[in-house]
Amino acid sequence: MNDGHLQIGYHGCDVTVRDALVAGRLIPASSDNQYDWLGPGFYMFEGDHDRAMAFAEAAANQPQRRLTARPIATPAVVGCIFSVHRCLDMTTKAGRLEFENAYLLLHARRIVSGDQLPVNSAANAGDEEMLLRGLDRAVFQFIHAKRVRTHRDDHFQAVRGAFRQGPEIAPSSGFHRDSHVQIALRDFTCIKGWFLPEGEQLLDQAQMTEARAALHAARLNYAKVRRRA
Repeated sequence: MNDGHLQIGYHGCDVTVRDALVAGRLIPASSDNQYDWLGPGFYMFEGDHDRAMAFAEAAANQPQRRLTARPIATPAVVGCIFSVHRCLDMTTKAGRLEFENAYLLLHARRIVSGDQLPVNSAANAGDEEMLLRGLDRAVFQFIHAKRVRTHRDDHFQAVRGAFRQGPEIAPSSGFHRDSHVQIALRDFTCIKGWFLPEGEQLLDQAQMTEARAALHAARLNYAKVRRRA
């Protein structure tokens, strides 16, 4: 993924965001939340429209889990064509070695300073998944900061990782129902264009008005959830 060939990613979002990106009314924003396991970036599912839609639907149907920084009222998926020359690919031995070395160095520095390393943890009692990725994020941020200091023209444009998720499909198979490959795109100059998934169309004016009203209501609900928390 470091040779600049064209890639396709799918981003689960609200339908108003989908249309705004495709129409050029909106530029992508970097996500920087505690659950962003690859560190800050614009998150996409690599070549997997269905997994992106499943994520958008989960965020819309379970707002109390706060899977997104902003609410999703009408689940949708937008396609992105991008090209990356410098990727920290955690599916490769080289990528994992870079992460391991960074973790060991960061750990050593924290021991000297007396500061505790953050940890990965569950978001809610009873969760089996470590949704809050404090440690992973700290290591990735350490890697990026070190690159900026020592290789100003050699920063990573994206981070790529394979994530095992969901129940095992068959006993001892190693395949899990919701597993996926994600891209955290850091350099938006890598984006070549946006597209609607096959068979979908931009909303007309009436549909957009309805979708914006639904999103406004979802935002009010998000604010109530935040106050209760």
